[in-house]
Amino acid sequence: MVDFICHRCYWIKLYGLSTRGEQEAIQNWLDTVCNHNPADIVKLYAPDGVLLGTVAKNIKIGRSEIKKYFDMFVKKKPCGMITSMNVQRYGAVAIVDGTYTFELKSDKGGREKVPARYTFVLRQIDNKWYIATHHSSAQP
Repeated sequence: MVDFICHRCYWIKLYGLSTRGEQEAIQNWLDTVCNHNPADIVKLYAPDGVLLGTVAKNIKIGRSEIKKYFDMFVKKKPCGMITSMNVQRYGAVAIVDGTYTFELKSDKGGREKVPARYTFVLRQIDNKWYIATHHSSAQP
C-alpha cells in the first residue's frame, strides 16, 4: 500500500498533475450552497450520487433524493468556509477530505456556527468533476 501511494505521488510530480480542479469543484459546491438554490446544488452531483448529509437521518441516493435534503437544508440559510482540505487523485476519481464551518439560521432566529468534517468522492465525467459520494458530519 505504501509503495502504491509513493508511486502515485511520484507520478503526480513527474507529469505535473494538479489537484486544482478538485479543489475548485469543492469550493464551487460551497459557493453554490451559499446561494440557497437546491436545483443548482443538485446539478453538481452525479446522477447516481450519494449524500450522507450533516443533518440527514437517512442516506440519499440519486439527484431527486439529494434535492429533497437540500430543499430542507437551504431553509437554514447555510453558508460556509473551508478550513482544511486534503486531495488524493486516482485518475478520473478523487477523494477530498477536510473540514468546513457552516453558519446556519438557528431555531431561535439567530445564527449558529457548525464545524463539520467532510469527505467527497469526485468522479470526472467529460472533463468535469461531479460529486459521486458526499459525507458530512458535525465535529464531535
